[in-house]
Amino acid sequence: MTCPQCGESSQVLRLKDYWRSLSQDAEGKRDLRQPDGYAARWLIPIALLTLAIWVLSQGDPLGLLLLAVGLGTGAWMWRQSAAAQEAREAWERALYCRRCPAQFEPGGA
Repeated sequence: MTCPQCGESSQVLRLKDYWRSLSQDAEGKRDLRQPDGYAARWLIPIALLTLAIWVLSQGDPLGLLLLAVGLGTGAWMWRQSAAAQEAREAWERALYCRRCPAQFEPGGA
């Protein structure tokens, strides 16, 4: 693979392999690490939805607001979790040029 930034091919490595080869105290070990995952706390939207159902069963229209908030919170957590997983997968595929130092996807810039 050729680096899209500098055109060098002899210094291009898989980012994951390069990161593993660094010593524990290397600056790049911190800067090039895999993005953190997202730990969704599904208890919050589940509790909101359960409370919404209970409030609605009591005849209170406030349950509709709780239902909307619970669904919105769940959707937001789902998107955050998917985005974090996508970033981690991109890191797994990424290449790294030790000459310039650029990170890039194989087959693209």
